[in-house]
Amino acid sequence: MINDPAVAAEIASLHEEYEAALVSNNVAKLVTFFWDSPHALRFGVAESLYGANEIEEFRKNRLPVDLARIVSNLKIVTFGQDCAIVTLEFDRTVQGMPRHGRQSQVWRKFDVGWKIVSAHVSLVPPAYVDSAAPLVGLPIPPKYRHGVQQNIERAAAIAGPLLEMDLSDAIEPAPVFEP
Repeated sequence: MINDPAVAAEIASLHEEYEAALVSNNVAKLVTFFWDSPHALRFGVAESLYGANEIEEFRKNRLPVDLARIVSNLKIVTFGQDCAIVTLEFDRTVQGMPRHGRQSQVWRKFDVGWKIVSAHVSLVPPAYVDSAAPLVGLPIPPKYRHGVQQNIERAAAIAGPLLEMDLSDAIEPAPVFEP
């Protein structure tokens, strides 16, 4: 059965415990959520961890800064009585910059209970307009941001064919006009 309400509720409760342990950096609790196996997997923002030992070492050595986050778009899908997928989006501040990210977890029920067998966390790259505007000291009011982003995309599309054109090194550049 897909999305059995009892299984979904069980996973939702476990997810709440996981989230609390994550933002409080409760390493001892966090490692208990993962399958104690060399086959456990966690792909993070900047790391690929293979096996429970690597996941535990990462948790022990991760700096406990900027852990608070706001979770949105939480989805739980269950498959039968022993498999579930949790996906979500989150917003957090990393080194003073607001960031948006995604997380997915595959949960499997074993004799010892539910365990995460595979996890993935990634940050969505900031839009060019959000990175470039502060560099040139150009504040973009929120009501104009979408239009500015569209114009940057249009300019890139217009310039694309020119930038892709191969020019031979034998071609002489045009002389520079000097009045």
